[in-house]
Amino acid sequence: MSKTTYIFFISLLYFSSLAQAQTSLSGYVKDIFGKGIESATVSVMGTDIRTSTDVDGFYKLQIGSRQDFKIEVTSVGYIPQSIQLKSNETYKNFRLKNDEHQLEAVDVKGQTENQRRVNEIKRSGFNVSVIDMNRYANQTATVNQILRTAPGVTIREDGGLGSNFAFRINGLAAKIYIDGVPMDDFGPAMSLNNIPVNLVDRIEIYKGVVPAFLGSDALGGAVNIITKQRKRHFLDLSYSYGSFNTHQASLVGMYTNPKSKLSVRTNAFYNYSDNNYKMYTEEKYGVILERAVNNKFVPIAEARRFNDRYYSSMGQVEVGLRDKSWADQFFVGLTYAGNNKQNQLGATINSLYGGSWRESAYIMPTLSYKKQNFIVDRLYADIYANYGFDITHNRDTAQYNYEWTGSPIGNKTGDKPRNEVHTKQNTSSVLGRINLNYDFDDSRNHSLNFNYNISTNDRKTYDKILNHNTSGLPNNMVKYIAGLAWQSQWLDKRLVNNIAIKYYGLDTYQEIDQRKFGSDNEVVSGAIVSQSKYLGYKGYSLASRYRIFKDGGVKFSAERAYNMPEMTALYGDGQNYVANWDLKPERSDNLNTGFYYNTFFNDNHFINLDLSGFYRLAKDYQNVRIVTENEQDKFQYYNIPGVKLYGGSFEFRYGYKDIITAAFNGSYDKAIDNQKYTDETNQQVSLTYGYQIPNRPWVYGNLDLGFAQNDWFSKGSRTQINWTTQYTKWFYLSDSHLGSLASKNYIPTQLVHSFLVSYSWNHNRYNISGEARNIFDERAYDNFRLQKPGRAFFVKFRVSIL
Repeated sequence: MSKTTYIFFISLLYFSSLAQAQTSLSGYVKDIFGKGIESATVSVMGTDIRTSTDVDGFYKLQIGSRQDFKIEVTSVGYIPQSIQLKSNETYKNFRLKNDEHQLEAVDVKGQTENQRRVNEIKRSGFNVSVIDMNRYANQTATVNQILRTAPGVTIREDGGLGSNFAFRINGLAAKIYIDGVPMDDFGPAMSLNNIPVNLVDRIEIYKGVVPAFLGSDALGGAVNIITKQRKRHFLDLSYSYGSFNTHQASLVGMYTNPKSKLSVRTNAFYNYSDNNYKMYTEEKYGVILERAVNNKFVPIAEARRFNDRYYSSMGQVEVGLRDKSWADQFFVGLTYAGNNKQNQLGATINSLYGGSWRESAYIMPTLSYKKQNFIVDRLYADIYANYGFDITHNRDTAQYNYEWTGSPIGNKTGDKPRNEVHTKQNTSSVLGRINLNYDFDDSRNHSLNFNYNISTNDRKTYDKILNHNTSGLPNNMVKYIAGLAWQSQWLDKRLVNNIAIKYYGLDTYQEIDQRKFGSDNEVVSGAIVSQSKYLGYKGYSLASRYRIFKDGGVKFSAERAYNMPEMTALYGDGQNYVANWDLKPERSDNLNTGFYYNTFFNDNHFINLDLSGFYRLAKDYQNVRIVTENEQDKFQYYNIPGVKLYGGSFEFRYGYKDIITAAFNGSYDKAIDNQKYTDETNQQVSLTYGYQIPNRPWVYGNLDLGFAQNDWFSKGSRTQINWTTQYTKWFYLSDSHLGSLASKNYIPTQLVHSFLVSYSWNHNRYNISGEARNIFDERAYDNFRLQKPGRAFFVKFRVSIL
């Protein structure tokens, strides 16, 4: 089905439903700061006509032909509001003020799933923050560009749109989930750096201890990306165009039959970019672009990337039922995703490729089931399963190496052409997850949560060129994560504790071709060798929150956790990453503390302050190094025996009504080599003992200033202006204590500024925005000093039909 037909079909469903509707009143119920209020009641006074708002604060009330009546809006924690509706008025927004006497009230019964999750986050002992992605809906950013502005989060990229990246929270590897499902199970075409912001409702960032329900083997924390899901029908379309011939489009929609409760929801996106931005020589930073002249390499001032095109697409359709006696939600779905990524660079700035690319196609059927009061009262069940199949081709058709002018050069071994590379990887995966949560009373003072997660990956690699190939030799990985957690509330809910135990299991298997072939392709020596191993570990955690006063409190958590290697780390990716079968799971003993303060004053002002600190002792810390394979620089994961990490972060937020917003955060994240001896007799002291781990940021921060105004140019319009700044302090690329000061390689301090202007009209139905990133064209470097895009401009148009 073509994209045009697909969009037409969804639109037809929506407008058909409108045609059948009665005269209605619709709008939003929001707080004084412009945030939607969920489950507010909107009613016609003196009648039984009423409805409730959804997660956006949106309502739609069927009023027929009535005139001259009053509308009342009520919600727990807010002062009720009533107004006389004007004749023929069909759209009305409401702003409710906080009721200080009701702020502590919580109505557990009748909560929506979204409310239940948000309230769990607020009352939990976990160090968690939530990013409302709806405020970024008009930006051309991807999820990773928003996420990297959070305190304690680093996302290390090696290029533009679709580039490889490394993700950490407070210095340790963190896991990424989409609606509670590990992102690894969505195939290579789904990644933080290609998911448009319009598909996402909110992002939950857990630092330190991770809840058992995520079934995680994360160390530093986890990110749970919550996609947009509504019970009403809606459609959101967006398209953007920008520098480097970048195109991004997205679609998210939902249709629910009000009688049968049959629901159809869909998500789709498309990304394309040439990524042909300029690269520059900066000798003082050791960044030198080269070209060959008379068999010698000479520096050049600048060059443009020429083999870095990227495109990806994804389509997802889910069909199911809601609000049935046997299920709150039951959905079956199908996801298809594909991408094509040219490979410009290896691990270093002058490791160039001119004919290397990677393409994949992925399909995944899914099944999900959710039910409150499952079998018995107060037992919540969330069951999910998927099967995925991915086909990936790694190709390199270039016979020679390349220089920065885009011209081929002779190989180091002479002018003999290099052999073409073409490998095919077939990967099948299965994920099964069950999450059960039992509340011992309606007030949820005591809850027990059980989670079991099993995931399998089976990869077979086929060499499409060599006639004595390794076709079909398997690489297998099975992960088992089981968790049991007890959450309790004490002292009139001022104290919340969460105690958990976990089991981590890793089962791996591979076959290696060690055969040697003669001139007639006969086996001279060697055989196909199989290797397998099983690793099992136990972890435990404690997370507590104590509310000192109404607006603030402290948090503390401690844990022993493990991070299991991923498929790419163990088996490589056939392109830029080299396998390391001996890679060990990473273990960390963590302590985390925090203080939070949130308050309103004079009704119109809001202040939020978050402080956190951490101390961690990691064993077999997983890091990335550069290795040479077949005369090419590549990446490889390896273990550092012992690492000590410590640091902290802060975030300050201020808001005035829905007009002014300001956010400022900073992070300090130090990692020290903590392995003193290099031999078993403890006689040889390591040269790196006590020194900082290289090639990782350790001081960074962000600034975000926003100004908005309603009804500037027309009734129902909103104009918004944002300025953002990202700061990263310089850090060493290599060991800081080796060599002279002049010879040390480092990545320079970076200060990147961006500017956004957006305008929406017809009550946020139509939106247009313009964005300038890296306005001052700062030289931005990241992983292993690979340069990122400079100044860039983007424009975006979005239509949101509610």
